[in-house]
Amino acid sequence: MNESVSVAGSLAQTALALGMVLAAIFAVAWLLRRTQGLRAGRAGVLQVHAGVQVGSRERVVWLQAGDTHLLLGVAPGRVQTLHSFAEPPTGL
Repeated sequence: MNESVSVAGSLAQTALALGMVLAAIFAVAWLLRRTQGLRAGRAGVLQVHAGVQVGSRERVVWLQAGDTHLLLGVAPGRVQTLHSFAEPPTGL
């Protein structure tokens, strides 16, 4: 009888520890999700304004890096600057 109480207590203690570990994992995931959103809002250094697919695996992308606007050609394994604008392009 004493042995079954000991086993039940040990099982309850293990279940409680597992619950605490799972709660900690969910809390850390929630905090990371919250801080990722804050960090993305502050960064603003790189902004993708537009992109268009020009082939099955090729794209042309307009992005802003600080005050410079870049038109990039993006293909598998390669990124190439097509044009650099000192001011935001109009009509894109």
